[in-house]
Amino acid sequence: MTSTAANLAILDTSVYIDNLRSGRFKQEILDFKFVIRLSAVVLAELSRGARSREMKRFVDDLAKNLRIIVPNDREWIQSGRIVNRLVAARGFDIHKTREIHFDVLIALTARRIGAYLVTCNVDDFTAVREFLDFNLVCW
Repeated sequence: MTSTAANLAILDTSVYIDNLRSGRFKQEILDFKFVIRLSAVVLAELSRGARSREMKRFVDDLAKNLRIIVPNDREWIQSGRIVNRLVAARGFDIHKTREIHFDVLIALTARRIGAYLVTCNVDDFTAVREFLDFNLVCW
């Protein structure tokens, strides 16, 4: 019996922002062969930065139309350990530590559901991959 399971993907905040600003990934998103899931962390980041009525509406539409994936308790605990190791290895300051913590949570939730994580934030997610194996696609 062959599997009919869909390939899943989580788009990182950087993809949404770059596409909203420039339309850079419009065609890639239209041609995408994956079922997109929305990370609750990405949703929070987008909500935090939504200033215009258009951006707020965009964030609301994402939340209404995509299945939201939330980090569980084990992922929160594991994320702290991974961030600790990243900080020790890279010497991140407090601001970068907070920023990369969100990236680790996104990666952990993508890994749990077997999704590809799609990002423009190559440097940070490559650093995370040094301590966590997950499927990464860099645009």
